[in-house]
Amino acid sequence: MFYKTQAVIVFILLLNNVGTPMVAQSTSGDPVNYTVEAPETVKAGDEFVISTVFNIAPNWYVYAPIAMNTAQGKIPTKVSFKVPAGIKKMGTLQLPDQNVFFDTYRGQNIRMSQKFQVVKDLEAGKQTIVANIIYQTCNDETCYPPVRKKIDIAITVE
Repeated sequence: MFYKTQAVIVFILLLNNVGTPMVAQSTSGDPVNYTVEAPETVKAGDEFVISTVFNIAPNWYVYAPIAMNTAQGKIPTKVSFKVPAGIKKMGTLQLPDQNVFFDTYRGQNIRMSQKFQVVKDLEAGKQTIVANIIYQTCNDETCYPPVRKKIDIAITVE
């Protein structure tokens, strides 16, 4: 699947069960790119994980989702999911440790993961989970406008 945003950022859904994974790419010098990793197929009753993995260029950062950042008017990084009937979220989004001094995420492979479970009696077929991703990219001199994207994640229940 191929997604292109108005901000000329290209996002590609990376499926865990595909032989050759695709990698998210950014264009126009955007310092942040990410992939959304999800299984292509799951079985009724199974648990699975969807992860969003951010890669941030040197000297750039995104804000961690903590109360202090929100209180200061910063746009914290947030990944949320809208799930169809028959799939339920298990627990809360698992976040990486942030840089406590700056309350930011910096660097490569910053993973935010959510566990899900398919109900046992869900009929086989395609299900769509919607990922909502929000972040604001900054460096010590400037901040870009917040990025707000919705990505449809197609998962086939067997």
